[in-house]
Amino acid sequence: MKNEAESQWRRDIIKYRHFYLFISPFFILFAAFSLYPVLFSLFLSFMKWNGLTQWKWVGLGNFTSMLYDDILWRSLWNTLIIGLLYIPPMMILAFIFAQVLNAQWLKLRAFYRAALFLPCVTPMVVIAIVFSLIFSSEKGVLNYAIMGVGHMLPFLHLKPIPWLESESWSKTSVAILVVWRWTGYNMIIMLAGLQGIPTEYYEAAMVDGAGMWERVKSVTMPLMRPTFAFCGLLSLLGTVYMFDEIFVLTNGGPGVSSMNFGLYLFNLSFTDFKFGYASCVAYTVAVAVFFITLAGLRITRQREEAK
Repeated sequence: MKNEAESQWRRDIIKYRHFYLFISPFFILFAAFSLYPVLFSLFLSFMKWNGLTQWKWVGLGNFTSMLYDDILWRSLWNTLIIGLLYIPPMMILAFIFAQVLNAQWLKLRAFYRAALFLPCVTPMVVIAIVFSLIFSSEKGVLNYAIMGVGHMLPFLHLKPIPWLESESWSKTSVAILVVWRWTGYNMIIMLAGLQGIPTEYYEAAMVDGAGMWERVKSVTMPLMRPTFAFCGLLSLLGTVYMFDEIFVLTNGGPGVSSMNFGLYLFNLSFTDFKFGYASCVAYTVAVAVFFITLAGLRITRQREEAK
């Protein structure tokens, strides 16, 4: 039976060889540019290698070094703080914009949708220049507005804020930039979720006498939970591996006050050339993020099933 099965398998391969030939480019490219780098990075996690010399087996030495890496833990802490600073306001704004742009009475909806989505596709070089001018301590637009309010309301004792020069404000500056850039992206996703809600639910709620807030609370919010969870998952991954925004705005400074994990991993790999240790750190954090995401999705699913 085993020989017959193998013979049939070989005959099928020969018979459908043209189809296998047509799909082979995908598998070859996947193996060369995805599977091989992932496995090679896992191999490097147990090595000490700078990309030039011969690699050296260190076993779990890289994992042990992580426990005493103060900059790593500082970058993870900064990543958490930046996420807490920008994810809630971004999600709230995205939901509000999606609600407004989903209204039938609004004119030029396509224009507003494109305008809100435009920051997502704006080159980071342009964004860096603009936000550097906005956050400038001396001539920045934001400080100019703050001082204008201070002149009108002197009892507030407002002073210019060193957005990019202060360790206390650098993470806030990054969060403001990220909110501006990615709110439109999440708005598009939430808009798709809103348009997937049948209008019959709202009509039934209106028949029951529910007002606008009651309809949002009782109909929209429960049915949008999967969309919120999806946007939250994307935001979590984006926060951990964020690079462009921090690199062009603060480069992790001043000091390491705004350095997140993505920038730390970049510096570890392409500035310090510690490829073995960088692979170890990347795999460890990726596994941690995977289990955190899995736990979050499980909690969300249990809540849905409980209701």
